[in-house]
Amino acid sequence: MLHHRIFRLATHAVLALAAAAGAGQAVAARADNAQPTTVDADSLRYDDLKQTSIFTGNVVLTKGSLILRADRMELREDAEGYQFGVATANGGKLVNVRQRREGTDEYIEGVAERVEYDGRNELIHFISKAIVKRLACEQMVDEVRGQRVTYNQRTETYTATGGPQAPTSNQRVRTIIQPRAQGAGNAPASGCPAPANKAAR
Repeated sequence: MLHHRIFRLATHAVLALAAAAGAGQAVAARADNAQPTTVDADSLRYDDLKQTSIFTGNVVLTKGSLILRADRMELREDAEGYQFGVATANGGKLVNVRQRREGTDEYIEGVAERVEYDGRNELIHFISKAIVKRLACEQMVDEVRGQRVTYNQRTETYTATGGPQAPTSNQRVRTIIQPRAQGAGNAPASGCPAPANKAAR
């Protein structure tokens, strides 16, 4: 099914973002697998012979908490059933992926000019101006920046490289890890803390 192919691309992208952010237990929300997939775009061209689907113009994919935004998304399947996908953005914009971690108030959020998925080799490539973050209660916990981030799903490892298209002033890979508050321990899965009450008059 066309929607199944699209969701696999987006799901694998989010899993790669989770690994690149250094969250060892961060996984895509499993509950999203049971949700319907919706794709909105200005146009769609499907080639049954080549098993290729191309969405263009304000592409928005949603499935549960998962949201992927791009200007263009191309998906194809080879004769052996392996799937390959490319999502891109135009005019200085970035492909955006966001998904909630199951059972927490944390999100994995990432952007890049181009995202590629290689189903045969189980590799995800985030290319050009790549920034991936883990957010807890909408506050950044950690972040990785580089020209290219590749995640190997088989070995559950990732690599990041710098270069001219890295979103850093020195063109090198940069990782930012926020300090954990002393005595805070692990963040509770029950929810973000309520806002502090205003002082009584």
